[in-house]
Amino acid sequence: LISGMLAQGPKVAELEANWAEYCGTKYALAVNSGTAAIHCALFAAGVKEGDEVITTPFSFIATINPILMVGAKPVLADIEEDSFNIDPSKIEGLITKNTKAIIVVHLYGQPANMDEISKIAKKHNIKIIEDACQAIGAEYKGKKAGNLGDLGCFSLYATKNIMCGEGGIVTTNDEEYANAIRRFRQHGMDS
Repeated sequence: LISGMLAQGPKVAELEANWAEYCGTKYALAVNSGTAAIHCALFAAGVKEGDEVITTPFSFIATINPILMVGAKPVLADIEEDSFNIDPSKIEGLITKNTKAIIVVHLYGQPANMDEISKIAKKHNIKIIEDACQAIGAEYKGKKAGNLGDLGCFSLYATKNIMCGEGGIVTTNDEEYANAIRRFRQHGMDS
């Protein structure tokens, strides 16, 4: 607040560098909310009108709204009874030629079964976007949430375990995705 740099600037760059290091990713990009993070991730992954995105019905509506915002269709896969996360055995039967991504929600800080989901995604050439809004610091087999799929999305909303009032972060190891998100969050402007 003292610096007067309320949008981007050196403190945001520091946050992004520290977040990427913490998650073990090459890139972390700050945005204004967890919803915006998912929206940016879908855009970067090339999801557009007419595409389908498989996700869970057991999540806050902010997981599905960005799918609708890019003009894609949400396709809901049931959850596992023990974890309440998306059930990998329910995903493959929902895949069509229009399926472009799976949004995996790591609910209540519990990572989903990423081994099985990753096998399915690889087999069908589908992108994995992690909704890790409730999973800051969660780990799956020694890797942090946000570094388990193609793109990871975090929320820094007031109810999360790390917060700044509002905010979101997208993580990725893909330079093209990172560049697309930088342009998207700045309305097409590029430094």
